[in-house]
Amino acid sequence: MGTKVAIIGGGAAAAFVITELLEHGVGMPAELHWYSGRRGGSRGVAYATPVDEHLLNVRATAMGLNSAEPTEFLEFARQQLPDARGGDFLPRRLYGDYLEARVSRAFEGASFRGIRASRLRTEIERIEPAPEGGYMLTDSTGYPSHADIVVTAVGALPNRPLPQACDTLIEAGRYVLDPWQWLSANTLPFDRLRKVLIVGSGLSAVDLALSVTERWPQVHVTLLSRRGRLPAAHVREAQLPAEGLAELIEDLRERPDLRQWTRLVRAACDEADDWRSVIDSLRHATPQLWQSLPDTDRRRFLRHLRGIWEIGRHRMPPQIARRVLELQADQRLETRAGRIRSFRAGRNNKPVLTWTSAPDHTHEQVASYDLVLQAVGMDTDARGTSHSLVRSLLQQGLAQPDPLGLGLLVDGNGRLDPQQRLWTLGALCRGRDWESTAIPEIRQQARRIAVQLFRELASEAAQERRAPRERSLAETADIHW
Repeated sequence: MGTKVAIIGGGAAAAFVITELLEHGVGMPAELHWYSGRRGGSRGVAYATPVDEHLLNVRATAMGLNSAEPTEFLEFARQQLPDARGGDFLPRRLYGDYLEARVSRAFEGASFRGIRASRLRTEIERIEPAPEGGYMLTDSTGYPSHADIVVTAVGALPNRPLPQACDTLIEAGRYVLDPWQWLSANTLPFDRLRKVLIVGSGLSAVDLALSVTERWPQVHVTLLSRRGRLPAAHVREAQLPAEGLAELIEDLRERPDLRQWTRLVRAACDEADDWRSVIDSLRHATPQLWQSLPDTDRRRFLRHLRGIWEIGRHRMPPQIARRVLELQADQRLETRAGRIRSFRAGRNNKPVLTWTSAPDHTHEQVASYDLVLQAVGMDTDARGTSHSLVRSLLQQGLAQPDPLGLGLLVDGNGRLDPQQRLWTLGALCRGRDWESTAIPEIRQQARRIAVQLFRELASEAAQERRAPRERSLAETADIHW
């Protein structure tokens, strides 16, 4: 029996780790067990949508599982979309198909590479140290299993209601915390909707607005956020990196000060032919820059600049931007800037919102809706989360929450604790990297973890090979003595 390696999670991050281990771990002296959750797939929430209008916001050429073959996803996509190009923003549903196919292929080839691997469609809810070493994993049925090494890839944490949310509305199904699960239901509780409020105005809110307006042709959708600004749009064709990028990054590294950074980046955007090329060119340096920033400036960024950064960094595909403009022109979609004061249940339990509008927030307004959908972005705050697995890691002292609410504390290699054989990747690494949710970043994290695991397993195997020889030498020495 070899070392037992457990991979926990059913999304893209887990898929990347699985393929790295199965495709590059020839003769790996370990058993690999993938706990992929009740859904049993590798799509996660992001790529489980069946709607072709929900698009990737990264171009097809950057979405391959293997950095050595970046166009692999594009080649896969062309089996269904022969005219797809590398610069296109393709359906997320198609990327989910690709992940499933790649993981299945990796499992099929595992035995030929001498790797013992299994896929368990169960939800791990608890991790704790095992008396004999390693970790005891407990699933949702209470069944225990053992692992020597654990990699968690659980994605974002469950949504929590806003402080202003009303329990009565949530219980009545008029305030929806998980809109994607709600929309995927076979039957929905409302045949007709006239007015829908979406709290948030980012990419998820835009996708929700498209789905709601498609399903209910007479509905009017309002997107409400503090700034009331939609994500910027990608340009149709990919751009070359902005000139002077190396000098800009060097200046940023030399001056880890948020005010200086803001001035330098704004100046670079003003000088560039298109500001998007500057933001995109900073992408590969963002984790190192974030790590160099003092905590006080990180807090200031999250409080004042986070929304502005995300508007420019996480952009809409051009065709989505066009559809949004059409809905706005038809007066079926509007954006409002304001702060929510409260929700309450009105007549027939319909949500009644009290809010103040920007910029002065002195005048309260009241509006009634048929339904409220919460889409304020992914939750990565491990402090007080309802996620049972993450809670158990914190309770057992196996992990520590990021003090800024950006996931879990991890070292530069993704370890939760240098003394533990526990790793994580993806959304819960935002505290370390900030940019930690897109495919290119997750791909790098998965590769780093795989390299570490290979080294540890090789070291263990070498020790096991040396042990019999050392025992034999000791016995021989005893005889001679």
